[in-house]
Amino acid sequence: MSSPQLLTANLPSTDAFQRPRDDASLEERISISYRRARAIAKQYALTSHDVLYLTPKFWDLHMDNIFALDSAALTLLTIQYNLSAGTLAPFAEQRPDLRPLMNDIMKFNVSAQYLLTEVAHGLDAPNLETTATLLPSGEFDLHTPNEGARKFMPPTGPFGSVPRVAIVFARLMVKGENRGIRPFVVALGNGKEMCKGVSMRLLPQRGGIQPVDHGVTSFNHVRLPAASLLGFLANPANHRTHFISSIWRVSVGSLALATLSIPLLSVHAYAAARYSLRRMVKGSNGVQVPIMSFRTQQLPILLALAQAAVMKAYAKAAIQIYRDSSLDERVRSGVAAAAKAAMTHHACSSLSDLSERFGARGLFEYNQVIPSELLMRGIRIAEGDVLVLCIRLANELHLVDTAPQSQISGVSPCRLRSLFADCRALLARFGHNHRDERLSHLLLPLCLPLVQAIGHRMAYEAALDAQVDRALVDLYEANIVSMDSAWYSEKAALPHLEKYLTATAAEEYAVSPILNTKSWDSFLAGLPMYSGNAEVSLIPSPPRVIHAPVMAHL
Repeated sequence: MSSPQLLTANLPSTDAFQRPRDDASLEERISISYRRARAIAKQYALTSHDVLYLTPKFWDLHMDNIFALDSAALTLLTIQYNLSAGTLAPFAEQRPDLRPLMNDIMKFNVSAQYLLTEVAHGLDAPNLETTATLLPSGEFDLHTPNEGARKFMPPTGPFGSVPRVAIVFARLMVKGENRGIRPFVVALGNGKEMCKGVSMRLLPQRGGIQPVDHGVTSFNHVRLPAASLLGFLANPANHRTHFISSIWRVSVGSLALATLSIPLLSVHAYAAARYSLRRMVKGSNGVQVPIMSFRTQQLPILLALAQAAVMKAYAKAAIQIYRDSSLDERVRSGVAAAAKAAMTHHACSSLSDLSERFGARGLFEYNQVIPSELLMRGIRIAEGDVLVLCIRLANELHLVDTAPQSQISGVSPCRLRSLFADCRALLARFGHNHRDERLSHLLLPLCLPLVQAIGHRMAYEAALDAQVDRALVDLYEANIVSMDSAWYSEKAALPHLEKYLTATAAEEYAVSPILNTKSWDSFLAGLPMYSGNAEVSLIPSPPRVIHAPVMAHL
């Protein structure tokens, strides 16, 4: 059976995707990542319509097998198209002056970045300190007031020989009044040097994966034109609500990056299987056999294939729900969070197992599986830390009385009901006081497994609906059960014990006296009993010692 053809199928054989020289400089290796990202972008030729309306081509980009070869290219492209272009697109539809820039971003004529979080403000991004002060001229003064306000992580250096632009989030100040956090379009550099007033410190490279120019970026009273503000000058009625609506692409990214689990598992399971089929060892009878004949090699490979197949169906179902703009935004964000929790957990676990199945070869970067595993660990943090997303979602789903019951309808069979019951019981125990520190200690550890369980159930149902090969679905289900076998034994099977016992038709045949207390007592009473009055000395008494009188010395 022939493989489905992907848009990038021709790229792995091109010069850009060949392994760089071992002595290549960091700058050369970073430039290679940009060349690869631009080559992928050319193949997809996304439009502003694709990124704004989340068309199938947008999602296909994130699920392309090419990213198993270069994680850096994925980093550059998802920032370029989801975060930067996605934020700019709705404004460009209303403002013709933004369309040339939008066009350059879509064609990757410029590298577009997204500067939100700061050194001192990650998960608490609503408290960021970078300021954009309105000047009498109508321009803005963009400034980093202290070291903690420097923008952290996005690749902003003068690398890749391509001009650099960014969507920078800053606190809008008008006549001393804080008008909330707004996005601004900011030029960072021309591809060879930084713009005046913009500086970046290149961070050390992340271990084991292709390099990107991640950095710490700051602004020293950079003058921005009036048109750089995306949005309005007026003070929004609710700063927090407006901020969340401004960073809506982060939620999109949670789901988009989660789907990357599919190509990473697909490519590396394929590689592990091919390696296992050709790698020969001597069997017990002296005959050469492939290591694929061993169950320990088969299980992690087949499980990864099962997970990839199930998650492909899950991704399709989750994307369909997420694209429904009529749904409450909390529901859409919840779908993204559950998908990210479940998919990335599967990928991290299986990629680790697959790397071991390559033996010593799996430790080297050229086999790609270790870089992919490290990439997935980064994805669990990017666009919303998985644990934080799960805590937030768990507090919205049934854990508070105001949570809509319909948010997880259809995906909460016995195990989910049990987990939710445990959480509600804890809430009731502490008077529904979410700020109680004792409650926090007990409830927070339940949030991640709760949301993962939602994701597992949604994946299972999606696989059934998509008619994924039943053998793969069964293997996926068995793995989920094994992840919490104690619960399935105690909660799922144990309550039906009497029914299972009756079904054996064994009552008349189980005649052992140990089956109930009455028969056991009767059995003991009927056993022969012996008694008597014998006395037996096992250790003789020691002989009496007569001591001679002590004579006084004369």
